[in-house]
Amino acid sequence: MEKKNGLLTAALLATVLLMGSCSSEDSEMGTPAQSGSPILFSVADVQPRTRTVYEDRLQINWVENDEIGICSPSDNVLPSVEGGPKNTTYKVTALNANGHPHHAEIKPSEENNYLKWGDNLTTPAVFYGAYPAERIVTYPQENSGVFSMKYYTNQECEVYSSENGVYLTKPDMKNAYMMAKNELTPIGDHVLMAFDPIMTTPDITITAGSYEVGTGIIQPVTVTGVSIIMPKKLNSTDLNYKITGLTNGTFTNPRGELQDIADGQESVFIQIDNDGKKYVDLYEGESINLMAFLPPIPQLTGAKIRVHTLGSTDFVKTVEDELQAQSRITIKLPDITPETTKPNNWMSKLDDNTSLKSMSIPAYVCQENTENELQKIEDLFRKGVRAFDAEVFASTKSTGILEWTKIINKSFIDKINSFFTEGKNPNEFVIVWIENTSHAGGIECPNGWIDFPDKITNAKGKIILLETYSNEFYRVNSKIGEKALFSFSEKTADFKLTNSDWTALLNKEAVENQRIYNTIVSSKLQTGCTGIVTIPNAGITFDDTYGDLLLQAIIDCNFKFKH
Repeated sequence: MEKKNGLLTAALLATVLLMGSCSSEDSEMGTPAQSGSPILFSVADVQPRTRTVYEDRLQINWVENDEIGICSPSDNVLPSVEGGPKNTTYKVTALNANGHPHHAEIKPSEENNYLKWGDNLTTPAVFYGAYPAERIVTYPQENSGVFSMKYYTNQECEVYSSENGVYLTKPDMKNAYMMAKNELTPIGDHVLMAFDPIMTTPDITITAGSYEVGTGIIQPVTVTGVSIIMPKKLNSTDLNYKITGLTNGTFTNPRGELQDIADGQESVFIQIDNDGKKYVDLYEGESINLMAFLPPIPQLTGAKIRVHTLGSTDFVKTVEDELQAQSRITIKLPDITPETTKPNNWMSKLDDNTSLKSMSIPAYVCQENTENELQKIEDLFRKGVRAFDAEVFASTKSTGILEWTKIINKSFIDKINSFFTEGKNPNEFVIVWIENTSHAGGIECPNGWIDFPDKITNAKGKIILLETYSNEFYRVNSKIGEKALFSFSEKTADFKLTNSDWTALLNKEAVENQRIYNTIVSSKLQTGCTGIVTIPNAGITFDDTYGDLLLQAIIDCNFKFKH
């Protein structure tokens, strides 16, 4: 295996689709081609090598039922069904075929849907291939060489070993896209294709420092995932990759290029599946290894890796070097004490152009007008709560014989304002709402507080005041009956992830936290958001009401559902 600086070469490994024997000579493969006969396929390695190898720890071989999409725009290749598309799906049906340890058979996934030779057996034919077939949106057309693939920003790694506090995981290899192109004259009935792995693949190891709370009790760091925040993004919801050269032969440089790269920011989120739990508790010195598959953006420098954890913590590492096809990255979390905790300022990691109505925002319903509740708000700020129902801090005053105005108590205003005093938290924002009880004088808006804006850039460093009436949110002092900003529900059974109709879930019962949490972490969606969600017991750690887990799960949605 050829390596550079202890890593695999830029393309990881070339992979081969062989049709028939393991010979590398196209002209000697199989029996002579016949017009109308199927083009036969099998999978093998040329060196011999496995399909894809990621260093010493993770080796991925072809497995039965792996599906590969193959097409040909050439006139002398035809579909099995007249008038059908000239692409089809093949799957691995048998490993170690004919007793060969590096040879597996491929057959059409659907028996009557395959590619066959046309009448012209003297003109070269072009073939394209991509793995996995299920992610293909469109095949190359008329020698364009462009595959369009569904691109998943919400990925997951499954823990398969946790010996001695070292958590090893395996990623979903359906995110490890591979492409191929070959051109040959059909002398035989078999065609040889070698596949290039194209994704940028950071291999991240996170090691915990010590975590000591004020009581002196050692607690673990609970890791819920990792997001890789890229300074460039795809200009499409799909990954469009153009194969620029034949992928057969010695592999030295990538034989393709990513299309439609745009300025901006995009993140890929890696969730953890730890035997059904969507987190791991790392005690001092323990570690977890996670692998991500990023789009093959060239010269990708300045990416940030954010470790998502419960509580008042914020771990972000900037990768100064260019991310390679495989990059090993180690993150040593600092020792955490009450004096070193940092606020979970997650909003500051998002793109300024993010629409507020595409966000997931954890909220809290203030329970009592007391100093203890005000102190709780300060703690919830540190843990990432960014919206509050302030009804218990509101009262009315008379401004005339028949006119009453609803006001928010000064103690609450001062507490919320303190989040931004002296230049603190300039890239965050806070949402506050109270109920409009149809008082003629409306609601008194504190100085500097604003109406609901469209994007983060217009909300940064601001407090947004809203009013509720019936089951809807309005801009403060808007006319009731105007089009509402969005609606709310108190029925947790109605909760779903959506970004088409932003809503608020005003959950009142802590017993419902787990139901909402399970809905979020079990979702395989690539788009969506929770809207505003109120969390009873928000931020209470190591509690069976899931207050801390639900809080972090809602924050994580801003990084995992990006398209």
